Amino acid sequence: MKSKIPACGLGEAIGMIVYRVWYPALIRGHHNVASTYEFPVRIKFIEDWGACNAPKWNVPNWIQCAKELEKEGVAAITTNCGLTGTMQEELANAVNIPVFTSSLLQVPFVYRMLRKDKKVGILIDSEAAARRNDNELLRSCGIDESIPIVLYGMGEHQPDANDSQFGVLSGRPVSDYDPKKVEEALVSLGNKMVAEHPDVGAIVLECTEMPLYAAAVREATGLLVFDSTTLVRYVYHAIVKKHYF
Repeated sequence: MKSKIPACGLGEAIGMIVYRVWYPALIRGHHNVASTYEFPVRIKFIEDWGACNAPKWNVPNWIQCAKELEKEGVAAITTNCGLTGTMQEELANAVNIPVFTSSLLQVPFVYRMLRKDKKVGILIDSEAAARRNDNELLRSCGIDESIPIVLYGMGEHQPDANDSQFGVLSGRPVSDYDPKKVEEALVSLGNKMVAEHPDVGAIVLECTEMPLYAAAVREATGLLVFDSTTLVRYVYHAIVKKHYF
């Protein structure tokens, strides 16, 4: 039977829709940087994307980019911001290949891995963004009342971190990027979550700024930590099967 998976003619199985914005955190290890991955990633820049701090996405532009990536031969599409999870259904329905917009799509999967007395901890750029419009972001990513979560936002709990990196998401310029400061803030928030909620069994990092610090959070908390790059790799290996023997 002929495979239904696209041929990935240029060798790029994953397509990524990315803002045309540069800031100092865009280094290897960041979700949006192609060299973060051990395989080719096709970057598609989006113009006039909307506003992630509203969020009022310019959905037609995102759909157009997704369709272009599909024509260019990628086998799956992701985006560069966890808050785009509110568009998950619209983007997935616009093309004939899988779309995974947000790291939060991992939360139902992670919850099923845990004992039933455990919760999934979520570290997110803004708790208010997750709760907006009757938890639209969470619901769009398959997170409902049946999945116990603990949600901590950087904006609410660690405002100092916004001055150096996470502020880029709310439209503030990044003038004093200090990766150590941001790492310390994220680790502090993870430790605070676990101390206040010892029933957290694993952590999911929502923001695509956070994978740079995932290892530090894992080391500090002793828990499994999932981020947007783990999702990209998971989907890639579902598409591209390697023979090991």
